[in-house]
Amino acid sequence: MFKSIVVAFDGSVHSSKALEIGATLAGHENISLGIIYVIDVSHMKIPEEMRKMGEIEHIIEPMPRMLVNLENAPENMLSSMAQTSSDSEKAMFQYADFLVDQARDNAEHHGAQDVEAKSVLGDPADEVVAFARERNADLIICGSRGFGKLKSLLLGSTSHKIGQLAECSCLTVK
Repeated sequence: MFKSIVVAFDGSVHSSKALEIGATLAGHENISLGIIYVIDVSHMKIPEEMRKMGEIEHIIEPMPRMLVNLENAPENMLSSMAQTSSDSEKAMFQYADFLVDQARDNAEHHGAQDVEAKSVLGDPADEVVAFARERNADLIICGSRGFGKLKSLLLGSTSHKIGQLAECSCLTVK
């Protein structure tokens, strides 16, 4: 019935259930399994009006206002800031790789044989759907709730967006 399954994994309880279902199905039916973890950058793109509403309603912390012009900042300070940003991105990818390795091991423990797991940077729904297209997936499995609570409150859930964008069947797990 299915030849390729993609599981969206973010380390949450619901995505872990989705992984278990996908891995078990893949193992029983000898189906190729793709696991994707997306480092979510979409929260950085919340429209200004929604961000302000979130601050007013005390859903998110107010953004600090910069009143300083960094054009004349000392080079060593700017270099240090760039290094901190680079270290932060490196730490995000290390965490993502750690989760992906655990997900792959978990999938293999549940019987999946042909497993590809990767982490990427981007909008979760867009990246999951793109990964599914790359793999010619017949099914995408994702959790109904993940760690993007603020974004889902303001913009709608990732699982809903995946269902809208995907060209294949989708299974949302609770």
